[in-house]
Amino acid sequence: MSINNILKGMGYKFISSLGEGSFSQVKLATSQKHHCNVAIKIVDRVKAPEDFVQKFLPREMAILRRVNHVHIVQMHELIEVAGKRLCIVMEAAAKDLLQKIHEVNCIPEDQSKTLFSQMVSAVNYLHQMDIVHRDLKCENILLTAEEQVKITDFGFARCIQDSSELSHTFCGSAAYTPPEVIMGTPYDPKKYDVWSLGVILYIMVTGKMPFDDTNVRRLYRLQRKPLVFPDDAGVEEPCRVFIRTLLQFSPSTRPTIQQVAEHPWLQMG
Repeated sequence: MSINNILKGMGYKFISSLGEGSFSQVKLATSQKHHCNVAIKIVDRVKAPEDFVQKFLPREMAILRRVNHVHIVQMHELIEVAGKRLCIVMEAAAKDLLQKIHEVNCIPEDQSKTLFSQMVSAVNYLHQMDIVHRDLKCENILLTAEEQVKITDFGFARCIQDSSELSHTFCGSAAYTPPEVIMGTPYDPKKYDVWSLGVILYIMVTGKMPFDDTNVRRLYRLQRKPLVFPDDAGVEEPCRVFIRTLLQFSPSTRPTIQQVAEHPWLQMG
């Protein structure tokens, strides 16, 4: 029996495709059980790499079961299909942050502050639980129809034992990756998340990437230089200072997520 028929028999009806990868796909569906639209991520265990199936997927499932925050996507249920496929039924969203930026070019500073505060609230919650995301990027920031943030995709997330524990795995997208990870040195995964948030905020208020990531070696050199804003970017100086604080080259001088949450720029207005 096809996966479509199995899910249909459980009260799910596919509406459209939301995305597809080499071993997974995400579909929008209606749900009789949950009385709303849902996103169903279908993971093909056979096609997926062994380290993903044995290491990253179990971590993601364990974390999704633990977390409960208004700005983190909620998992409704897991459905195993013949031991070959795993269907993750989650909250549906209207669009992702990158789609919104493409629609409007850049997001006004006041609105950016509101959305960014919601992201910080969610990441602060995760870090307090000693969970790190390690793949924060515009595509993984979902927006509901009411434009409420929902952080998604915990495929590279992990739990850490204590705040001094370093990570060694290179993960995430180079454009959002801090210099210490680019260089392949052991890194503080919480400071990784803070850097990624800085990149996201820069993109939100300028509509552009802060660094050219087409060449990873050159990317590291660009990250070392003072951060430059586009000439036509109408970004106020307090916001620029805040972004530069998030994108501190040295992780030792980069703020913690709690310090980010308490930063004056987020308290203004």
